[in-house]
Amino acid sequence: MKKERDPTPEEFEKFLLWLDPDRDAAGRRLNLIQTRMIQILVSRGCIDAESLADEVCNRVAVRIDSCVTKYSDPLRCCLGFLENVYLEWVRDERKKINAREPPKARPADELEREDQCLQGCIGDLEKSDKDLFERYFEGEGRARIVARQKLAEELNLTPNALRIQAHRIRKKMRKCMEECIKRAETK
Repeated sequence: MKKERDPTPEEFEKFLLWLDPDRDAAGRRLNLIQTRMIQILVSRGCIDAESLADEVCNRVAVRIDSCVTKYSDPLRCCLGFLENVYLEWVRDERKKINAREPPKARPADELEREDQCLQGCIGDLEKSDKDLFERYFEGEGRARIVARQKLAEELNLTPNALRIQAHRIRKKMRKCMEECIKRAETK
């Protein structure tokens, strides 16, 4: 998928002004629009929903002058762009799948080693991070979305703040897993 250039500060200001003349209200509206786009993408099985929603906002902001004349509602404009971005993502995912070799069967001891590393890394997390990590990534589909909304409410976080925290924990986990697997391979 072709990535749009980042909007200039002037383009982004025009975009926010289009959302609402009050800057705070524009920020809230942008957050609501992004949340709606993420929900749509997640419901379609998109694993990279946040970055695709950001890409939509970049594309709209870069083309803000033409968007303002063509669309009366920013949400409808973003949803129109969202459809194209999603279709591009699907096309790219299909290309990746077709280009991949079929997965090779992995030895049981390798899988067991990875499982031990995963359990160890989860055990090394602080209790609050462990709870957030396990709850954030459990479930599937609509049940996962509802559980994440409930988790955000319990922690008194916005959905975006919850995603950021989960992403940071996932980065820690990935690093821990990589280090653990390397250590296990050198033994």
